[in-house]
Amino acid sequence: MSTAPHQQDLSAVRKQIDSVQKDIAQKEAVHKEAQSAIQQSEQALKATNQAIATLEKKQSSSQRQLEDLRAKLAATRTKVADTRSRVNKMLVSQYSRGQHDAMSLMLNADDPNQSARDLTYYKHIARAQTQLVASLKDQQAELEALEQRLQAELGRLEALSDNKSQEKDQLENTKAQQQVQAQQIATQIQGQQQKLTELKASEKRLTNLIAEIQRQIEARRREAERKAAEARKARLLAAQQAAKKENERRRKLAEQAKKQGKPVPKEARQPVKVQQPDQRIDEAADTNASGRAFRSLQGKMKLPVAGTLTGRFGTPRDEGTTWKGVFIKSPAGQPVRAVADGQVVYADVLRGFGNAVIVDHGGGYMTVYTGLSGLSRSVGASLKAGDTIGNTGALDSGESGLYFEIRYMGRPVNPLAWAR
Repeated sequence: MSTAPHQQDLSAVRKQIDSVQKDIAQKEAVHKEAQSAIQQSEQALKATNQAIATLEKKQSSSQRQLEDLRAKLAATRTKVADTRSRVNKMLVSQYSRGQHDAMSLMLNADDPNQSARDLTYYKHIARAQTQLVASLKDQQAELEALEQRLQAELGRLEALSDNKSQEKDQLENTKAQQQVQAQQIATQIQGQQQKLTELKASEKRLTNLIAEIQRQIEARRREAERKAAEARKARLLAAQQAAKKENERRRKLAEQAKKQGKPVPKEARQPVKVQQPDQRIDEAADTNASGRAFRSLQGKMKLPVAGTLTGRFGTPRDEGTTWKGVFIKSPAGQPVRAVADGQVVYADVLRGFGNAVIVDHGGGYMTVYTGLSGLSRSVGASLKAGDTIGNTGALDSGESGLYFEIRYMGRPVNPLAWAR
């Protein structure tokens, strides 16, 4: 039996595994990008928090400066008021004493020189007080202008702080969304890896089972050939012994005729030739008659159950592998029928596929029916096309209906290429 079909099937399985691994790698790359985005968000949040802290320090410093300026402004205002009060008092005193007129002061003075000096002092005092008042007014104006600028700066810092707070809220929301997305991707990767592991295990069990069945069939075929060869050898040996015995009888018969002077009998004139014994033919000319019959069904076969075709041969499955047969969605309890004559070689639970029946049609062809709710045939049972082998149920994955495969020498072939 050639191993090439099995090597081809193994190559196809490896390609499917590689495809799923690439899909998982892509999801892991997306997950890595999401983690990188989260780190960037965390860095942006850190920078925003630092900016907010800096703004708060500036606000605190500006607030202290503003309070100092307000204290200075209040003190300056007090000085201006005191100066004005002193000037008013001096003017009131001068008027009350009648010294409000410089000419009167000079005319009424006893000493003209003293009067001149007093007048000069008054002028200096008046000028100094006037300058002091003007200086204080200028300082008050500067402080008020500075207060306005600080108030404006505080307003600007507060607006920046509000903007940074809003930016922080948005960054935190974005980070939370990215974390949810990263967790979802991680969950998807974990689920897909688990499903992939289960599919690999189920596929391996099915492949090993079919390989074991083929080995058993081949072993039975070789045993039958061995027994047939032994039977032919035994028949040949018996024929040789019979011919030897017959030839010995004819030889004695010829010698006796010669001794008696009689003609040698015709049957004793030549020895008996050993003839090959008849060989019984239990199979058709091409090794297996049912195999030839199954091959003739291509393009004419009816599928084992009516329903909706939702899984097609070679198309990708949700778990990342591809369908190696067809999945026919059908209500539970529908009869599942054999597509051709054959013999049941497996009828039991197959983990990953539920109840399963495998039928050998000879010539290297097998059909596989899985997801059955019940089995009505046992191993060794002979089947005719249309015989019921069980009822529809569900796969272990929960998919309701029938999963059906056709395999040739262990390699899956497209059932739709056989169906009409």
